[in-house]
Amino acid sequence: MRPPHMFHAAAAAIVVAVAATGSVVAADSATNISVTKASSFIPGEPSPGDAPGVKAIRSGKAIPAGYRIIGQRVTNKRGTPGAAAALFFRCPDAKRLKTFMTTGDVGFSSTSRYVDHRQTWVRTSPGKKGQTIAGNVYAVCR
Repeated sequence: MRPPHMFHAAAAAIVVAVAATGSVVAADSATNISVTKASSFIPGEPSPGDAPGVKAIRSGKAIPAGYRIIGQRVTNKRGTPGAAAALFFRCPDAKRLKTFMTTGDVGFSSTSRYVDHRQTWVRTSPGKKGQTIAGNVYAVCR
């Protein structure tokens, strides 16, 4: 039996390897997920999509003063297990979350009440077996 400190060293090496690649691979290497920073948008720039529940944010229209849209790009090549990404969002300054929107094929869900909070986690949808999905998840902050 290995001493406990050897398990900690092995676990630390795995965490470092995952952090360095920016992707997560399921235990059987069948599902591959990558998450990268997506463009953020400021007032005056065109919105990348419609923001559900926020009438002021519409696709292609200028983002009104006071809003910020921050995003993360997700690519998920799903294998047999249905792994998904957990994404953390934090609004800048004293802004608060109002809603989320997506572009591309990626979907998401949240189990927490995030409206008017400064930060939250959301979980992406894994897609169908054998499918590769890609897209952006955006937090709308005001």
